[in-house]
Amino acid sequence: MTRSAVATNVVLFAAEMDERQDRIFFWIVVFALLLLTRIPAMASYLSIDNVNLAFSLENFDPRIHQPQPPGYPFFVLFGRVLNVIFRDAERTFAAISLVVCGLCLPIAYLLGKRMFSGWAARAAVFLVLVNPVFWHSSLDGPLRPHLALFSLLTAYCCWRCWNGEKRFAIWGAVALGAGSGFRPDLIAFLLPLWLISAWVGTKSWTAVLRGAGILVGIGLIWAGALVIAMGGVQTFMKIMLDYAVDQSKPESVVLGSSLLAWLRQINRLVIWNGLAVATWICAIPFYFRHRDRLPVTGAQGVFFFIWLVPGIIVQALVHIGAPGHTLFSVVALCVIGGYVLSLAPARDLLLGAALVVNVMLFLDFFALPGGTINSPDRLPSLKNALLFATFESSIGQVRWLDEVTRVTLDEIKQFTPKDRPSIIISTDTYTNQWFMNWRIGRYYLPNQDFWILYNNSSKKRAERIRRDALLDLREKAPLRVPVFQEGRIIWLIEPDSAIRNQVAASQNLIGGKYVYYSDIRKDSAPFMVDGFEIVPSLFGFLPQAASVTSQR
Repeated sequence: MTRSAVATNVVLFAAEMDERQDRIFFWIVVFALLLLTRIPAMASYLSIDNVNLAFSLENFDPRIHQPQPPGYPFFVLFGRVLNVIFRDAERTFAAISLVVCGLCLPIAYLLGKRMFSGWAARAAVFLVLVNPVFWHSSLDGPLRPHLALFSLLTAYCCWRCWNGEKRFAIWGAVALGAGSGFRPDLIAFLLPLWLISAWVGTKSWTAVLRGAGILVGIGLIWAGALVIAMGGVQTFMKIMLDYAVDQSKPESVVLGSSLLAWLRQINRLVIWNGLAVATWICAIPFYFRHRDRLPVTGAQGVFFFIWLVPGIIVQALVHIGAPGHTLFSVVALCVIGGYVLSLAPARDLLLGAALVVNVMLFLDFFALPGGTINSPDRLPSLKNALLFATFESSIGQVRWLDEVTRVTLDEIKQFTPKDRPSIIISTDTYTNQWFMNWRIGRYYLPNQDFWILYNNSSKKRAERIRRDALLDLREKAPLRVPVFQEGRIIWLIEPDSAIRNQVAASQNLIGGKYVYYSDIRKDSAPFMVDGFEIVPSLFGFLPQAASVTSQR
C-alpha cells in the first residue's frame, strides 16, 4: 500500500471517529435536555384520565372507567409491567412518559435522515424535544405521547416501504397495530398512510393483504381483551359508542354540535398544530429560493400529505379535546421544519431562534388577558384564542391545575372535623369554571366518602363513592341523598355557580377558595339542591326502592 493510500485511510478513519464522537455528544446533550426539562417539571397530581389509568393498574374494567373507554389495553399491560418495579402509579407513569418521549427522538432522527439529511434530522429532534405540545404532554400524563411515538414509528416503516423495502409493509402493519392497542385513534389517523405506502412499495395486493391480516390480527388481540373485560360484544359496542358520542358530541359538527362549538374545536386544532410550524415558518422563503429543494409534489411531499391530512380531517370533524391529541401530526410537522430550516443560509442561527421561541411559548411568556374567561357561549377573539390555546399547552396550565388540586385537598383536610362525621358532596362536572373533579379527590382521599350528584345528565342520579367502590346508587325519583343527623357536609362544587348559590340559599355556607362546608345538626331540615333532596337521617341511611352495593 502506498504512503498516499495509507494517509487517505488515516484521514478517513479520523473523520469517521470525529463523526462518531459528534453523534455520541449530540445524543448525550439531547437526552440530558429531555431529563432536565421533564423530571423537575412533572405534574404533581394525576389528572382525571390518569386517575382512571392508575386504578386500571389494579383492576382493568373500562365499564367503570378503569380506565376510560376505549380502554388502552396495551398501555395498561405495559403500565402493569413497569408498576411491578416502581409499585406506585405516579412513579410508573412518569417513567413511561420519559421512556416513550425518549424513544420518539431517535425515531424522528432516523426518519429525518432518510427523508432529508443529517442536519435536518438533528434539527427535527430539537424541534420535537421543545415543541410546546410535546413538552406539555410529557408532563401531563403517560398516555398521549404514544400518539407521537407510533406515528413516527409507523411513518418510518412506511417510508422505507415506499422506497422499495417491501418487508417494511409488514413492519408498518405491526407498528400501527401495536400503536392502536395503546391509542386506537391511530387506526383512523394512519391507516391511509400504511395502506398507500404498502401498495406503492410492493405493487402487490398479496403483500398488502398479508400486512392487513397482521394489522387485523393485532387489533383482534387488544379488542378481544376489551370484549372479555367488558363482559361481551354487545356491552363492548354499547360502551364504546356511548363514550365516543359523549366525548365528541358537544363540539363535533358530524354529531350535531352548534357551529360556534365546532369553530372552537377548529381553533384548537389549528393553533396546537400551528405551534409546531410557527417557529420555523420564517424559513419557508429560503425553501422556495433554494435551487436543490425537494418539490412539494415529490415523494416526500405526497408522503407528508397522506401522513397528515386524513387524521387532521378526522380530528376536525369528530374530536380534539387536548393539546396531546395533536401529537400524531405535531411530530410530522417538526420533521418538515427540520428540513425547511436546513435550506436557510444561516440555518444554525434560525434553528436556535426557533428553539428559543418554542421555550418561550411553553414557559408561558405570553400571559392570558386579565379578567378574560374562555366562555363556551361565545367565540373568543383571534388574539384570545391564540393566548388560551397557547396557555393550555404550556407549563402554566400544568402548574395551575396542580395549584387547584393542592389548594382543594388542603382545604378539604382543613375543613374535615375530627370529632364528627363528614361527607363530601360534589357534582359530576363543571359548567364554566374548572374545579377539582371528584375522581381526583377519591384517589388522594381514599378513606373519604363522596356523594356525587349527576345533575347535568339526561337522567339524574346520585352515587356514593369511596375510592374505587360504589357504595350506594340513587336513580329513582324522588332522588333523596341521606346524610348523618349531626356532622359536616363538605361541598366540592363549582365556585360562583348556580348550584353553589342554591346551597348558599338554604345553608350557612362557609369555606375557602375552592371548598365550602355546612354543618348539620339534630334539628336540621331536609333541603333541595338542583332536584336532589339532602336528608339528615339516622346513621346517614335511608331505605330506597332499589339499593346497589357493588364494586366499581
